[in-house]
Amino acid sequence: MKKLDARMKEREKFREMEHNKILQRYQNVKKEIENQQKIEQQKRERQYKVSSRPQTAQSSRSTMSMSKMQSTSKLQSTVKGKPASKPSHM
Repeated sequence: MKKLDARMKEREKFREMEHNKILQRYQNVKKEIENQQKIEQQKRERQYKVSSRPQTAQSSRSTMSMSKMQSTSKLQSTVKGKPASKPSHM
């Protein structure tokens, strides 16, 4: 009888240890997946913020610079004796 009780307790301990290992493995995998999803979510949020951002001051300046350059080139061509463009009434 004592041998049977000892074997039964041994099997119980073994099953409990196996259960704890499996549970720990499950928790580790779950945590890893949650972390990966968090990282992906943060990447999507950053990407959304960048793509939906309104025009920045830098891009506004470059647009203004381009229009100034075009105006300057029209003035230079007019100064040289050539009209910048044909008048619309001709």
